[in-house]
Amino acid sequence: MINAVTPELLDDRHQIIDILGKGGVGITYRARDIETDCIVAIKALSLKRAKDWKAIELFDREAKILSQLNHPAIPKYIDSFQVDTEIDRQYYIVQTLAEGESLFDAVESGWKPTIDEAKDIAIQVLEILIYLHALNPPVIHRDIKPQNIIINDDGEIYLVDFGAVQDTYYTVTGGSTVVGTYGYMAPEQFRGQAYLSTDLYGLGTTLLYLLTGTDPAVLPQKKLKIDFSDFVSLPTEFANWIDRLLEPEPNRRFETAELALDVLDGRSHLPALPTQQPPYSKIRLDRSERSLSIEIPPVGLSTIASRRLGLLVLGWNGLLFTILFYSLTLSLFIDPAKQLFFAGFGLVGLWLMVKFAYGSLERVNICFEGCTLTIVKYMFGKEYFRKRLTNISDLKTSTAFSLVPFTRSIQLQNRVRKYSIAQLLTPAENNWLKSEIVSYVE
Repeated sequence: MINAVTPELLDDRHQIIDILGKGGVGITYRARDIETDCIVAIKALSLKRAKDWKAIELFDREAKILSQLNHPAIPKYIDSFQVDTEIDRQYYIVQTLAEGESLFDAVESGWKPTIDEAKDIAIQVLEILIYLHALNPPVIHRDIKPQNIIINDDGEIYLVDFGAVQDTYYTVTGGSTVVGTYGYMAPEQFRGQAYLSTDLYGLGTTLLYLLTGTDPAVLPQKKLKIDFSDFVSLPTEFANWIDRLLEPEPNRRFETAELALDVLDGRSHLPALPTQQPPYSKIRLDRSERSLSIEIPPVGLSTIASRRLGLLVLGWNGLLFTILFYSLTLSLFIDPAKQLFFAGFGLVGLWLMVKFAYGSLERVNICFEGCTLTIVKYMFGKEYFRKRLTNISDLKTSTAFSLVPFTRSIQLQNRVRKYSIAQLLTPAENNWLKSEIVSYVE
């Protein structure tokens, strides 16, 4: 591998001028294309120094992604090739050169951007992310940080280094590579996951570095969230906007880069945060950009609603049997009017028993995939209800009380009928589930 400036040609065409930067297994060079006499950037990766084949895979993926991109703020892909020697194999990616210096180098050299300059950088990054996330499939950069953002003398920025790039298809097929930079990585990246909002987290930490001059990794945290309030004084709206980017949970950040830009520009208000799952809740919820899966286990007698309904069932049917016993003892049951009364009283008791059994013992699985909703209900491990809706565009979600006392269910309604779920959960669980479903459907 070339470790110093050399006039030698890499492939009989590209001549090294100097080194732009070094990484763990690679180097980025400034070079001259002797055929066009243009200055280019060449990223090089050494097979010998690579720790495993994953580095080669990421390098190949970067070349593939770059070849498909066309944005003025992303250096244009020109070529990729490899050169074999007796002791090594070198992989190269050639791009147009983004003139300027990284935001990291600028801050390290003493530059401290104003709030307006920081906002302008945020706007430019968001415009790039809007382009990347609108591709099919969407491209997730996964390594937004000051070192990967180049700024020129006119304040124009360029996003570079797509080595950690991930498209959503890779996530869906089970990729779990942890890539990124500590301090700038969103929490889900440590689990090998990446969503569109992952890049927004990287933007938030980048802005913190610009405004504070401090590595986000050393800033204090409060409830697993970076607390920057004591390190920089910002206008309230801008501080709240950055704070939203830094939410640890992906679904609590802005849903899209476009929405984040609209709020920053004042075209939209900061949306309310979705409610959080109560700490006592045993509901399992898994959410991605393309799916939402909810598993509601049997509540038994764990909620106030289920216990109250259980006491009502015992009291109602206990009273029924007590009255029936004395009526039979005193020969009062032969009266037709009393028989009608007992029949009605008994039917209500039976109805309450059935509702209590289903509400406390059933397990419900709800799965949104794209525009499809599947509801499956189980009793004693056996499936007894399944419904599949293929179009959720007209689906409405509401929380309503039913005729059964103490029950407060979530209702999913399309043009045909209503489907009730979660009948004996706590109000906090109902509100949380409703907000999750509404945010997905909308």
